[in-house]
Formats: sequence, structure tokens, C-alpha cells
Amino acid sequence: MKTFVQKHPVITFLIITFAWTWLFWLAAIPLRGQTLLLTVIVILGAYGPAIGGILTLGLRNGLRLDLSPKKIITALFAAAIIFGVLTLRYLVGNIPNYDTLAADLTLSAPIVLTALVASLVGGWVISSAVSNNPHIRARMASILPWRLPPFWTVFGLVFYALMILAAWGLAALVGSDLEYPGLWGRPALEVLPLYALTFGLTALAQGGMEEPGWRGLLQPELQRRFSPLVAALIVSAFWSLWHLPLYLNGYYPGELVGGMIGGAVFRIFLAIFLAWFYNRSGSNLFLMIFLHTCFNTLVNFLPTSDLGLLVLWLVVAVTIAVKDKMWRKLPAAQN
Repeated sequence: MKTFVQKHPVITFLIITFAWTWLFWLAAIPLRGQTLLLTVIVILGAYGPAIGGILTLGLRNGLRLDLSPKKIITALFAAAIIFGVLTLRYLVGNIPNYDTLAADLTLSAPIVLTALVASLVGGWVISSAVSNNPHIRARMASILPWRLPPFWTVFGLVFYALMILAAWGLAALVGSDLEYPGLWGRPALEVLPLYALTFGLTALAQGGMEEPGWRGLLQPELQRRFSPLVAALIVSAFWSLWHLPLYLNGYYPGELVGGMIGGAVFRIFLAIFLAWFYNRSGSNLFLMIFLHTCFNTLVNFLPTSDLGLLVLWLVVAVTIAVKDKMWRKLPAAQN
């Protein structure tokens, strides 16, 4: 096993990632009408890329059971926070014009148990930052915000908000349609707590936690053989395919083919940008998690123009690819 993983870390990562995620997401197809249970199963499955990244690093260098007090305490503390965020989101309930959890909010043992397991898995993922395995710790330590590069931290904080505002202005300039979120025009004191809750949930238990896999493992491993640009395009293909069961089990509304194609186009641009940011920021996973969370949440709170964003993402992707010559393979020391 160790020899196989050493020779084929990308294949190992993809097998673990897709096996974990698709096991849960495809098994949830019969649960299309049980929205609350479907949601927590989707959350559990969403940790697949992170699990794939951590286990691949461990298997490649000799996976051992890590029961160090520091790791256990970190895992339990993080799991408690995740479970608390899930609980708080449930207590808030359905939010008119924004987010409907389920028509029936009645809890059941499977729902609570799945949420608890998902929280423990998420805690284990975050605790990899303090793993006793030096290979895991070296790649995953930046999940926690210990040493944030100042410039890239500020850049990450403002980048996507400015992108959305620029797309808004572009749409207004050319007379294109704008989509206003359901909470638009509501008092800030009402909206900001909901945004903070959504942001925390997405970062800890949804899209944000994909980053230890896609960028934490797959991007740098592919960069050993390919240029950052080619590696990013490969990542975007698997990243998009990974989402397929969410259309089959009903978690994503809309038509499958159109949804997959539209999502794939945007993920090409996102993957190029995130690859560039990952390499430029010193492989900082906390900032990758933050950016991914921004991509998933800000569009639900600010007026957006899909056409405007598409144009701007094209400009950004081409600009950074040309400026940094991303088609050139990185020196071995940077991989």
C-alpha cells in the first residue's frame, strides 16, 4: 500500500475522495423528500477531499494512529464548535427569502447522529494541523490561522467582495440584469448575524473544508509533473465531477446538464485563481478556506450579475496566468 501511494498519490487521493463523498451522496438519493437528513448527509460527504488529502499524505509516509493529547484536544474542540454551529443554524430555522432548511424541521435520531459524526470528522480534519506525522503537519498546519502572510491576508479579505461590486457596476453600465438576494434591503443588524452564521457554517462544514484536499494535496502533487495552469485545469475537472451526485440526490436544484456545465465553467476560473493564490500565499490553507467560503456565501448577500462575474473572472484568470507565466513548470523547490 505504501509503495502504491508513493508512486500514485494523485490516484490514491481521488479514490479516497470520491469513494467517501459519493458513498454518502449517492446513498442519499432515496432521501430526496427528507431535506434535513439529506442536508447533514451532504455535509458529512463534503469532507471527502480533506479526508483524501490527509490519508494520502499519511499512507505515503507511513500512516500511524495519532492519539497525542494535542491532537485529541484540538479535534474535540473543533468538533464541538462545528456541532455548535450546526445546532445554531437549526435553531434559527427557515429564513424567509433566503434559506429553507426543510418543510418539516422535526429532528430524528439519524439526523442528530449524522450531524454528530460529521462534526467529529470535521474536528479530525482540522486537528491534522497539529498531527504528530510531520508530513501531514507540514502540509496541513496552515488550516489554523497561526502565521498569516499580511499582504495576502488583506488581499483575500477584500478580493471577492470587490469582484462582486465590480460586476454589479459593470452590469449597471451595460444595462444587464442584476439578481438581488432575498435579504437585500433588510436592516444590517438583521442580515450581518445571518451572514456570520452562514460564513462559519460554510467554512467549517461545507465548501471551505474541501480546500485541504483540492489545493492542500491535489494541486501541489500535480504541480510536481505539470505547470500550475495545467494542474489547475485538471483540478477543476475533478472538482466539478465530484459535485455530480448533488444533482442526483436533489440537494442542488435545477437541471443536471446545464448545472454541471455552468458550474464547470466557473470552476475553471476559480481553480486557476486559487492555484495562483495558493502558490503566491505560501500554500496557506486558512486563506484558501476563507476564499472558498467567500465564493459560496457572498453571492447570497450582495446583488450579483452572472454575466458580469463571468467576464471579470475571465479577465482575472487570463491576467494572472500571463503575468505569472503559469504555463511554466515550477522549480522543484516550490512544489
